[in-house]
Amino acid sequence: MRSSAVISSKGQIVIPVNLRRKYGLEEGTTVIFHEKEGQLTLEPSNLEAFLALAGTLKGYRLEEALEAEREAERLREDKR
Repeated sequence: MRSSAVISSKGQIVIPVNLRRKYGLEEGTTVIFHEKEGQLTLEPSNLEAFLALAGTLKGYRLEEALEAEREAERLREDKR
């Protein structure tokens, strides 16, 4: 699908409504621009998803879990 937009004097563009709906782009959505081989693309940022996870692992004993995983890996390696 191809769509077009005009860049304003302030460097702003309006993303066509069909694309905003399709990709869930709402007011306040952060987007990331990528430049590669002469092409410019944009995609929604995952920042909102990461921020929504803030605090969900509070109390999770990460160090202990990693140490247990490391020990299990050592035991598997010793058996080889």
